Amino acid sequence: MSDTNSSCCSRLDLAFANLITRLWVALRLGMAGVDKFRSGDGAAATFNSVNYETKTGLIAKLMTENSMLPAFLPASAIDAYAHSIGYILLAVGLWVAVGLLSEFALLAAGLSFLSLGFGLAALPDDLELTANIGVGILLTAFALYTNRSGYLSVDGLLGRMRSKKKVIITEG
Repeated sequence: MSDTNSSCCSRLDLAFANLITRLWVALRLGMAGVDKFRSGDGAAATFNSVNYETKTGLIAKLMTENSMLPAFLPASAIDAYAHSIGYILLAVGLWVAVGLLSEFALLAAGLSFLSLGFGLAALPDDLELTANIGVGILLTAFALYTNRSGYLSVDGLLGRMRSKKKVIITEG
């Protein structure tokens, strides 16, 4: 018995929507992570760990001195967050791009965006950046919504392989 229903109901429009939004989320997170290693602009920009330490140190100082976060978070937690967020953004961005366990990857992406938004919202006068984070959260939610049609991912590839095995087992 062949599985004709699985091929009749595949919606390419949702698969493409999922791919595009998932890759946008991955790109946004990855570039935000890479930006933590950057100093300078244009062709003169350099990317290295010294820049990362400098930039994340400034972020920790800004969050400690100019936000309401020290009222309920210890300085060590703020410092740990600021010094690890670049690596977290890179790892989650790569995870989302690959599409392995994509629902959990997109959940991690949404929580990463949410943590960035929370940090920015605690600072005075960062309304524009907070709005951009909101767009990231909405697009992550859309990618999650269309994830059942995520055929163009490692999950989709593994799911197709499992479906073929089921068909072979039921036929044999």
